[in-house]
Amino acid sequence: MKNEEYNYTLSKFSHEVRNPVTLINSFLQLMVQEHPEITTYNFYDKIEENMTILRRLLDELTDYNHAKNLYEEEVNLYLFLTDLTDSAREMLKEKGISLILQKESAIPRIKLDPVKMNQLFTNLIRNAQEAISHENGKIVIHISCDGNNVEVKIEDNGCGIKKELSDTIFDPFVTYKKDGTGLGLAICKEIAEAHNGSISVTSIPDEGTQFTLIFPIS
Repeated sequence: MKNEEYNYTLSKFSHEVRNPVTLINSFLQLMVQEHPEITTYNFYDKIEENMTILRRLLDELTDYNHAKNLYEEEVNLYLFLTDLTDSAREMLKEKGISLILQKESAIPRIKLDPVKMNQLFTNLIRNAQEAISHENGKIVIHISCDGNNVEVKIEDNGCGIKKELSDTIFDPFVTYKKDGTGLGLAICKEIAEAHNGSISVTSIPDEGTQFTLIFPIS
C-alpha cells in the first residue's frame, strides 16, 4: 500500500473510531452521575484505564497523520531547546534525572515548525525518562553545526533498546514498552523527514540509548 493510501486509511479509521469512543465515554460519565456507586466496582477502574488508552491512541494517530503539515518559521534550535529543557528540568529532577543541554558551536537560525519541534523533542525526552528506572539518571542533549547541518543528539543512561527492535523502532505500532502505542517514535521520524532531516538511533542494552537528529541549514 502506498504511503498516501496508508495515511488515508489511518485517518479514516481514527475518525470513524473516535465518534463511538466519545459516545461511550459520555454515557459512562452519565452512568456515574446517576449511579455513583459503580465507581466502587472492581471493573470500573479497568474501564477508565482502557478508555484513556483508546483516547491516547486516537490522539497519536491524529498526530501521526498530521506530522508532515508544517507551519515553518526561522528558529534558533539552541534557544528553542534551552526553553524546552528549562521547562522539563525540574520535573525530571524530582524523578532523580538530570537534564543537560550542551552546545558545541554557534547555531544558525533555520526554518522549522516550532509546534512540531516541541512534539518531537518532548517525545524523545519522555522516551529517555521512561527508559531510566535507577538513581543518578542522566539525559544529555548535545547540539552542534558543521556549516551544512544542525545536529542534535539526545543520550540517556537508561535500559537501552533490544537489538532486534532497533531496525523497526521507527515503524508505526512497533513498541518495546508495555503500555506503548508504537506511534511516538514514528511521529518523530515523520516530523524529522518533513523538515528534510533525519533521525537515527544507537543503543546498548542496560547502558543507554542515543538518538541523532540532523536538519539541513538550507
